Amino acid sequence: FVHPTATLFSSAEISGDVVIGAGAIIGAGVKITGDLNGPVRIGARVQILENTVLHLLPDTMLVLEEGVVVGPGCVLHACHLGAGTVVEPGAILCEGSHLGKGCHVAAGTLVKAHTVFPDYALVEGFPAVQVGTRTSPPEPPRWVLRPEDLPGLRRMG
Repeated sequence: FVHPTATLFSSAEISGDVVIGAGAIIGAGVKITGDLNGPVRIGARVQILENTVLHLLPDTMLVLEEGVVVGPGCVLHACHLGAGTVVEPGAILCEGSHLGKGCHVAAGTLVKAHTVFPDYALVEGFPAVQVGTRTSPPEPPRWVLRPEDLPGLRRMG
């Protein structure tokens, strides 16, 4: 199910058990595979930007809560991202990883399988470690899409 107010670029590929929430933006070249392995749940106002891949392992689930931003070129395997989390470009989040709400994942970070970070964690490194704690949710990065950027996009759903 794709909410009617979600925006999908025409080159995005969505297959399987995938739900995309209100006002979400799925960028160019994004591939989301729910298939038979398990469900993918994408909340309201989530942005998944170009050439990011979301997929699952058998008997797993992938959840992006509302307001999550995922930068270009990321790979997300069967993980859970809390509301308002920002993932910068090129990050890899492995299966079973769980980030609380309002986390910030630095560009190029590798979050290893089954790693858990609390709410508002600042996460970076290869492999990822918590380098600090925010006192409030991260501001949207300058590279997120704004509503005025969207009029020329094809709407599907």
